[in-house]
Amino acid sequence: MINARWVRTGSTLHPVEVVEVEVWWGRPSQQLPWHADLLDATERRRRAAFRRPADQARFTVATAVLKLAAGQRLGLAADRVTIDRTCADCGRPHGRPRLPGHDLAASISHSGDRVLVGLTGGAPVGVDVEEISRVDPDELAGHVLGTGEAAPTRPEFFCYWTRKEAVVKATGDGLRMPLSEVVVTPPGEPPRLLRYGDRAELATCLADLDGGDGYAAAVAVLGAGPLRVHRRDATALLTP
Repeated sequence: MINARWVRTGSTLHPVEVVEVEVWWGRPSQQLPWHADLLDATERRRRAAFRRPADQARFTVATAVLKLAAGQRLGLAADRVTIDRTCADCGRPHGRPRLPGHDLAASISHSGDRVLVGLTGGAPVGVDVEEISRVDPDELAGHVLGTGEAAPTRPEFFCYWTRKEAVVKATGDGLRMPLSEVVVTPPGEPPRLLRYGDRAELATCLADLDGGDGYAAAVAVLGAGPLRVHRRDATALLTP
């Protein structure tokens, strides 16, 4: 959804588009048997490919939240919502989620005990959540941090990581864009994209999200902004 906000320059009012995004939070432990019934045949095969029950639960809950939230906005039953994850590179169903036939854009992320879904009225969106204790930052610093970027603490490193991951998900580039070439403001400063590869400017709204203790999260939406984030608890969606 994009609304207008008015700003004054001297005696003149100018409309500024406000980009709105819903961010839905769920947990793998909220999985119920009927959530799996919302998965189509392709999604069931992908779910079965995960060896660990915890990964299956994250995938199932994330898919259920997206279908339920999108269905709510579209006036459709959740099992009538189709998610297309076809990868543009290889054709396998692990690409960014799309909702064919509808002017909605979505993004999914999950880590540890968190499931995160972002939904907009069409502006490309990316969300990312990471469990701070999940990996050793020293092992990934060279892949995540660019020239001049430093993250002495785990929370600072994961702040950089989630901001950058959210941006590459919003653009749809994913792994094709090295995170070290995505330059964002450092932790402690308002989140903002400074450079994207060889592009000095890429209109992107960026915001940190509160994932709770032990988690870092961010959302990015392509557009000039400003960004208005609506936090949603998925409990009501996932509970009959």
